[in-house]
Amino acid sequence: MRMCTRCVLPETYRNITYDSAGVCNYCRTYDEVKARLTDWDTLGRLRDQRIERVRGRHAYDALIGISGGKDSSWIALQLSRRHKLKVLGFTFDNGFLTDYARNNIKLVAEKLGIEHFFHETDWSLHKEFYASAVRFFGTPCFGCSYSSYAFSYKLGFERDIPLVVHGRSRPQMFRELLAGSPDPFLPMVKLNINPYDGETNLQASLEAKARMEKFLAMAIRDRGLRERFYQEFFPPVDRIMAASELPEFIGYFLYQPYDERAMMDELESEIGWTRPDENELLTHPDCSVHNAAAYIHKQVNRYPLLSFELSVMIREGEMTREQALARLAKEPGEGFVPEETLQHMCERLDLDRRDLPRIWSRLRLRGRLRNQLLRLRNWALQPELDLDVAPRRQPGRMAEALRILERHRRDLWSRVRPG
Repeated sequence: MRMCTRCVLPETYRNITYDSAGVCNYCRTYDEVKARLTDWDTLGRLRDQRIERVRGRHAYDALIGISGGKDSSWIALQLSRRHKLKVLGFTFDNGFLTDYARNNIKLVAEKLGIEHFFHETDWSLHKEFYASAVRFFGTPCFGCSYSSYAFSYKLGFERDIPLVVHGRSRPQMFRELLAGSPDPFLPMVKLNINPYDGETNLQASLEAKARMEKFLAMAIRDRGLRERFYQEFFPPVDRIMAASELPEFIGYFLYQPYDERAMMDELESEIGWTRPDENELLTHPDCSVHNAAAYIHKQVNRYPLLSFELSVMIREGEMTREQALARLAKEPGEGFVPEETLQHMCERLDLDRRDLPRIWSRLRLRGRLRNQLLRLRNWALQPELDLDVAPRRQPGRMAEALRILERHRRDLWSRVRPG
C-alpha cells in the first residue's frame, strides 16, 4: 500500500492525495499553517487572556472531563495548580471505563481537591449509538468522542461555566487539518487560536453543532432515537441564542507542545498518578474495548488506528518517520484477533460477532467511493485552509443560526434517505 514519504498516512486515508514527491496533502497543509500553530508566545497569551477573562466571575471557572488517562489528568493538574482555577470535574461513564481509569480519576479528584462526579449515560440510548457507530463508521470510538464532548458543552452551558476544557491532544485535533474538512472540532480549533469574541464563539458553537448533527444523522437512521440523542447531549438552539454568554470549548493542548512522557512524569511526581502497564506512546488503558476498536479500524481501513496520530507527531517534530514506523511495528500483527475484547464489545452492544466481516466489507467499498468523490471535489473547488475567524455582527442572530443549521440539514437529506 502506498504511504506518504514524510508521514505514515496510507492511500486509504480519508481525502488523501500525494504530490510528485510522494508527500501527502495533510503534510503540505500543516507546512502552510505550522508557524501559526507553533507560535507558543502568541498562543500562550491567548490562553492566559481567556483564563483571566473568566477568573472568579462564576461558581466554577472551568469544567474538565476526566477519563483517568494522561491527557485529561494532566490538564486537571494544570488548571487547578498552575492556573489556580476553581474547577468542576466530571467523568462521562460510557460503559467501558476500566478499573485503572476509575482509580486514577478518584486519585486526581482527591489530590487536586476538585469537586467531581460520574455521569452515567442512558445505556438503552447510548448502546444503540455505539452499535450504529460500529455499523456506519467502523469503530465505536465516535460513540465516546461525539457524545462526551457534546455533553460536556451542554453541562457547561447548563451550569454557567465559562470554559469547557477538553483533553483532545494535538495529534487528535490535527488529524484532519485540511481545507474543506468536515471535522466537527475544526471550528473550535479556529476559535481557540484567535482572540476571544462572543460572536465568533456563537458562530463556532453553531457550526460545530451542525457538523456533529450531520454525522449523527448519517449514523443514527432512526429519527426517534436521533431526537432522543439530541435532547440528551445538545442544548436547544433557541436557548443557545437567548443566552447572554456561552461557554467556550477549549483545547488546552493547542497552546503548547505535546509531550506524553513529560506529562506522565509530572503526574506521577506531583500526585502519584499511576502509569499504564504498557510503556508505549499513545495507549488507552482507560477503555476496556480499545483493542477491539483498533482491530476493527484496521480491518475496515487497512491501516492502524495510530497512523493519523503518529503522522501529526512527525509533522510537529515530536518523532521521526522511522520512530513512527517502529511504533507501528509494535502493534499486533495481521493474524492477531483480540477475540475476548471483540466478544465483550459485541455482547455489550447486542451485535452479532459473525456480522462484523460483512460490515467491514461494505464500509471498505463506501470508503473507496467516498475518497474518489472527495478528490473530485477538491480538484474542482481547490479549497484553502483559513484559520482566521471574523465575527458576523448582524441583528438577526436567530435567523442566522437557523440558516446555518438548515443549510447543513438540506445538504444532509439530499444524500441520506430519511428514517
